[in-house]
Amino acid sequence: MNTNLTRKQSALIDFIRSFTAEHGVSPSYIDMGKHFGVHASSAHQMVEVMIRKGHVKRVKGASRGLALTDYADVEIPDINDSEYWYDGVFKPQLYQRDVVDAIKSAGMKVKEFA
Repeated sequence: MNTNLTRKQSALIDFIRSFTAEHGVSPSYIDMGKHFGVHASSAHQMVEVMIRKGHVKRVKGASRGLALTDYADVEIPDINDSEYWYDGVFKPQLYQRDVVDAIKSAGMKVKEFA
């Protein structure tokens, strides 16, 4: 996979990732065009370049069928951060909340137990 991306290409990847995480489907070319201030056909061309570079793929048979091919980077909070400790006692609920938030912000789903 070609990792040499322009700023606009990186922004496109970020937009696809965040839009998909928020809406549960990938953005349409119109959505991308509105976000970047370009016509939908220009957004289509941007996606075609990203497909050729190997960062995006089409999901056959799916409406709005774009998917990112990379693995999401997840920055897990540092367990030693003072925010998670109070008088030497670890606060697991706060840490778990922040780990779940980090995973969700990377565009992945988390199965939450009752």
